[in-house]
Amino acid sequence: MLKREKYRKILDNIIEANVLLVIFCLPFSKSIVEICVSISIVAFIVKTICWRDSFRLDRKVLIALSLFVLFNIISLVNSQFLSLSIRALVSKVAEWVLFFVVVSSVAKDRARLKRIFFTMLASCALILFDAIYQTYMTGKDFLHYPGGYPIFKFSAWKTGGMGFPTASFPFPNDFASWINVYLFTFLGLAIFDLKGVANRVFRPAVLILCALLAYFLFLTTASGALLGTFGSLCLLILVSVRKFLMPIVALLLVVILVISFVPYLREYAKTGIMDETSSINDRVNMWETGWRIYKEHPVMGNGVNTFFEHYRSFRTDSDKGKGSYAHNCLLQMAADIGILGLLSFLAFFAIVVFKNMKRALVKISGFEHSFVFGASLGVIAFLVHSIFDTNLYSLNLAALFWTFLGVVEGAGSSLEKNQ
Repeated sequence: MLKREKYRKILDNIIEANVLLVIFCLPFSKSIVEICVSISIVAFIVKTICWRDSFRLDRKVLIALSLFVLFNIISLVNSQFLSLSIRALVSKVAEWVLFFVVVSSVAKDRARLKRIFFTMLASCALILFDAIYQTYMTGKDFLHYPGGYPIFKFSAWKTGGMGFPTASFPFPNDFASWINVYLFTFLGLAIFDLKGVANRVFRPAVLILCALLAYFLFLTTASGALLGTFGSLCLLILVSVRKFLMPIVALLLVVILVISFVPYLREYAKTGIMDETSSINDRVNMWETGWRIYKEHPVMGNGVNTFFEHYRSFRTDSDKGKGSYAHNCLLQMAADIGILGLLSFLAFFAIVVFKNMKRALVKISGFEHSFVFGASLGVIAFLVHSIFDTNLYSLNLAALFWTFLGVVEGAGSSLEKNQ
């Protein structure tokens, strides 16, 4: 019996170690993420076979998640690129769904949730240093040495202008997506966790990281991400209007004044707005094409992972024959797996996030409650941003999304037991 429990502990340690590696490495190493996700899933499956009580998931979440997988499978009926669809069903849909379950099992334990927090701190410090190194020292990030990602410049820019920070991500929009998840998770801990992990030692560090994250979020000028930030800030204010409304309004006024009167920042914001306007025009064209693809099979979809290929024949501009993403993850998902598939995904997301936010708000203090609430705001900002970008179709950002959804579900379910 003792030997059996020893094996279970070994599997638990393997699963946790790989989840922590995913969190730490996802901003800069897709290969490590893929390897660690696979190892953690295999270890979890072995553990579940040997110990049936290892798999526990809220009934509503399980139903919504099962429907999402089912509609992905049904979409194969219409797929004109069946091999692409089958590969995606295994390597994307099934993989991320299983990893969500794996992470939720890890996050149920308070000690492991603290280790997730410390891993986030370490990863965040590394990526922010990389962003500083790239933006103010060399123009390239050091985490992809020797060919690091350069500071990003939109095609509309004239030669010689300053670019937008990406850190270890290929594009500033990707960097902004990652920032939102970390920014709100840390804000939740810094504001509400009065006696837990983010105490006298960690709160100053967390607040400094929050300030740097907010600063680099501004420098990315990613309008979709900023819209997500605004939405989550509104939810944060609603939790305690008296406590947050005036400070946040005052802070926004200070930021606006600083941007208005500092020439460098004023010019930076102006240029960013001009480039975003150009980018929005491109997105409108993509959305129109995506809508026509969706209308081909609106209920069952055109087949999971086929949007890029369909775009080649549906686009009408000078680049006809070239594939592209919709730059609207919800539209692309609807085109791939139909409106029923999209609704099942949104139902799954809403159940996980709002159910656990409600649990956290019962007693919004202490480590677990603050973590769940902050991470929930982060994934909400992420999903809002995904309406204007390709977040769910980028490996490292998909890993970010499903990982923190798993954290919210796992840590949130442990709150219910303690209430």
